[in-house]
Amino acid sequence: MSHPKKIEILTLLYFLTGCTSYQPQALTEQAVQQQLQTPTTEQLRIQAAQIKHPLLKPINFDLKDGLSPDEAALLAVLNNSEARAVRAASGIARAQLLQAGLLPNPTFSYNFDVPSGGLSEGKVMAFGLGLNWEVTALLTQDNKITAAQAGQQAVDLQIAWKEWQIAEAAKLASYQLLVYGKQQTLLQEILQRLESNRDQLQQAVNKGLATEIDKVAASTAKNAVQSRLQTIQQQTNLQQQRLNRAIGLKPNAVVSLQADIALADTVTPPNYETLTNHLAQRRLDLLALQQSYARQEEQLHIDVLQQFPKISIGMTQSKTDSSSYTVGAGVSLTLPIFDQNQGAIALATATRQQLFDEYSNRVFQTKADIAELLETIQSLNTQIQTVYTSLSDLTNLLQIYQRAHENGQVDVLSYYQAWNNVANKQLDLLTLQLHLIEARIGLEIATGIYDIGKS
Repeated sequence: MSHPKKIEILTLLYFLTGCTSYQPQALTEQAVQQQLQTPTTEQLRIQAAQIKHPLLKPINFDLKDGLSPDEAALLAVLNNSEARAVRAASGIARAQLLQAGLLPNPTFSYNFDVPSGGLSEGKVMAFGLGLNWEVTALLTQDNKITAAQAGQQAVDLQIAWKEWQIAEAAKLASYQLLVYGKQQTLLQEILQRLESNRDQLQQAVNKGLATEIDKVAASTAKNAVQSRLQTIQQQTNLQQQRLNRAIGLKPNAVVSLQADIALADTVTPPNYETLTNHLAQRRLDLLALQQSYARQEEQLHIDVLQQFPKISIGMTQSKTDSSSYTVGAGVSLTLPIFDQNQGAIALATATRQQLFDEYSNRVFQTKADIAELLETIQSLNTQIQTVYTSLSDLTNLLQIYQRAHENGQVDVLSYYQAWNNVANKQLDLLTLQLHLIEARIGLEIATGIYDIGKS
């Protein structure tokens, strides 16, 4: 076998054995449904106990007594389809890091010359072999690896930040469903009393003891509460679907919440200075921006280094048409006359400035959010205590009306009105408690502290 033929076969074998083969992945309905399949309770329990997240901690996952807000938060991270999708970005970042660690391949060349005319007597076929490699790739190798490592860390932190937001959203959704359920129960009680009130007024009208105006007023009050109840029922059903989406369950699934979930009457978070100290080490999105900035610094350094000429060195071996062999070496370099990488350097510089401005703005906005949420929490704490005081007075008044009604000193309508006043104030209390939970969870997201100010 001739020498050139051997080289061709060896080169072909190298590529056949060293390259990755193609693996198809069909996008079928069956594959999608398998991906979206909800894990078993046992699988979730194991995953919840082994979760590794910068902010979320492992918990003892048990749905026998219903779903708690903390379980909803963790279940969303484990089973939410959006969280699963963003985690795929980590594989892309790892691939980029792998690519950054690879040096450019050497270039192999082969040519042959066959005598085709003239004095060809005694002449043979000539050939030449060449092997070249760009040595200047070594200049930016470490920078590329460092940039890719920072990029991977940025992606991982962005994924963790997204998981954190998804977890907090599911936690809030469970509280909202709980409050809507309590409000629905209270409104149903009010509606039952108003219906009874209307029936008694009808009897009083028939006996001439009340007017049609009284009857219409009672019916109007009953219809207003019924409309309010229907709105709450719609909100409850909608919130159930939102919770199902957040924790990765099917739309028609019904989640039972724990019966002993407490609603906070007051939240006492740390002060502003404490919450803003070391903020950049807690907020995952700020940490991700720091890594993105470090990556861009390396990219700018790479682009600056790449403005210099690219140099390749190589060796050649050839056989002339007179059967003599030669061995040589060569150097080639680009001449940076027109393109000195100015465009790439300018783009990298502008991108770095953009990241710097984005980070500065994010820090400013975060601190402003924290200050606003602290004011909101303080205001809600005060409002809730005011409602409790009013509720206590109304409850005492209701007890007085109840004893008076039992003794025949007041009519049943006055008693029902006092009862409804208490129920309406309880509805106000539930609304304020939900607002307080929303503000507390908002502060958790802003500060990167779980269960902040929870008593």
